[in-house]
Amino acid sequence: MAKDNTFRNRGFFYGPWLPVYGIGAVVFYCLFHSSRETISIRSLHKSNRLFLFKTKYHPLTIFIKTALLGTALELVIGWFLDIFFDLRYWDYSSYPFNFHGYICLLSAVGFGVAGMLWICVFSEIFRKLWFSLPPGFRRGFNSVLILLFLADCAAALIFPNTGHGITF
Repeated sequence: MAKDNTFRNRGFFYGPWLPVYGIGAVVFYCLFHSSRETISIRSLHKSNRLFLFKTKYHPLTIFIKTALLGTALELVIGWFLDIFFDLRYWDYSSYPFNFHGYICLLSAVGFGVAGMLWICVFSEIFRKLWFSLPPGFRRGFNSVLILLFLADCAAALIFPNTGHGITF
């Protein structure tokens, strides 16, 4: 919320899409979800079959890894936008322990807490809820979201979301 008590869309898109958080959430889920099954190299046993194993992470491990990965993602995206498009959608210069305004300790802690809550609590709830819906509804819902996202991508590329309160 801005100082004048109005909401400002400070992202690249016009809609509610926040790619840095969405990409981060998907990456965190793929890397750290405890029921994830990973295909290993072929066993050298007689059967020569692929075998699967499960990986379980402690919440503190998830906190540290998501804080580091989320911060790295924010740094890369912030730097990329600044260098290639001359845009700064966020600036942490006034925060302690910042690096060129792209990242700071407070945002790293936020990524760690959000990542831990996402992986340890909410992802399983949302997964169960999502798969309780009929497949036809899920396909239709995803189709509508994809079309809206693509339209927003086109609009943001043609008319970039810049200006007072959006870029620094």
